[in-house]
Amino acid sequence: MSRSRGISADIQSPRTKLLYFIYSAPSGRIKAESGVKSNLSSALGYKSDGHFHYDWNYLMNAGMIEEKQGYYQVTDEGKKEFALHSTASISNSIMIVLGIAILVFTFSISVGLLPKESVAFFGVALIVIGSLFLTLSRKNRPQLPPSAKVLLKELNHH
Repeated sequence: MSRSRGISADIQSPRTKLLYFIYSAPSGRIKAESGVKSNLSSALGYKSDGHFHYDWNYLMNAGMIEEKQGYYQVTDEGKKEFALHSTASISNSIMIVLGIAILVFTFSISVGLLPKESVAFFGVALIVIGSLFLTLSRKNRPQLPPSAKVLLKELNHH
């Protein structure tokens, strides 16, 4: 029996880790020098050179990484693979900042440093930020073909 694969398994696959390693490198690129592929293969825990080169060639042929000006770098196509991760990381960081801001606002209003109207301004800012994240999340979801959308509507009516 084969093991079932899902998004979580794909995220932890050696190929995805290889792409993410380059994506995470300073400036999203690594120097294309002698021995770098062997070092990557060892560091990422590949069991064979063949498996590493298969994944490497897949990423190159899929246009997710490229060699340019002496560096291996992730292309825009490759960066799309981490759009959900990046968006979630940014939104989590913003929630932390907003939590701190709410505490500062609450304290500042209670001691009279800020007028009560500043709460309305803060509320509008939260609505704008939330709307931007909603727009981003719509861009990152899978696009269904029109026939699938029709079927989905029919399923929802039953």
